[in-house]
Amino acid sequence: MLLLVLILFINVSRGFIGNSGVRQTRVDLIRSTLSLKSSSSSVEDLRSLINEAGQIGISVDPDLVSKIITVVDGLPQTVNPTEIKLTGTHELLFSMAKGGSNGKLGPFVGKVNQIFLDEINFINQVTLGPLKVQLLATREIIDTERIRVKFKKMKFILFGRTLKESETKGSGVWKLRYFENGLRIMDTPSLFVIREVN
Repeated sequence: MLLLVLILFINVSRGFIGNSGVRQTRVDLIRSTLSLKSSSSSVEDLRSLINEAGQIGISVDPDLVSKIITVVDGLPQTVNPTEIKLTGTHELLFSMAKGGSNGKLGPFVGKVNQIFLDEINFINQVTLGPLKVQLLATREIIDTERIRVKFKKMKFILFGRTLKESETKGSGVWKLRYFENGLRIMDTPSLFVIREVN
């Protein structure tokens, strides 16, 4: 009986004092689980705030913008986000940018999508009823967090017909901050929150 008690005591003790590697692994696992739960909760908070704000941050109450930025800043940085493949169609949820990239065309607000054609080429598209404005661009990975984009061509499409197509210039850098479960947050340097549609 005494022998059984001693064996149980030794096994239990290893978890606290005798086997630091196992103990540390358990601690890391607990921390990781808590971090995931916290991150998930923060993402839900962010979605809720963005639903209230809409996609154009520059026209939103500054207090609401401040709350959105606070939640974004509290999210964990995704490790090596540029290694995650960008495919399909992505939809703009929120942007602090000025101009057409936030979907504002004059007094109207259009739906903004990014359409990834392959590993290099993609389209920024604003849709307003039967009108589509497309900015064709390329991308190149700079490092584990940054992607350089170069704008090549602008197209205006109405009812499926191209009205105008012209060469364009310009470039920028995306700094990816968070990219998990189809939700992408980046600075251009303006803040963008985008979700993968398909």
